[in-house]
Amino acid sequence: MDTPSVPARAEDQQKPGWVLTALFFGVTCAVLRLGEVWSWWALLWVPLLVLAIGSLVYEWRLMARSRWRMGPLDWGLLVTSHLGLAAALAAVWLAGR
Repeated sequence: MDTPSVPARAEDQQKPGWVLTALFFGVTCAVLRLGEVWSWWALLWVPLLVLAIGSLVYEWRLMARSRWRMGPLDWGLLVTSHLGLAAALAAVWLAGR
């Protein structure tokens, strides 16, 4: 077997990047704002929301592995992406009432 006995250094590991997640939530919120929630627009925003949530989960796993070491820009994008998730879920919930 060719498995290394020394664990990878923290600098060599993949670090979280919240840009893609924030972009997915931004596009999802834009589609929800411009179109109706329960029309044919659902064919666009539902997959975007699923991709955004999947990306969110993946980034949280990377962040836990990197022991919460991120720059200030990444922390800002983390907050922005979570606000986007809250806005998207609120728009869907309010439309369902």
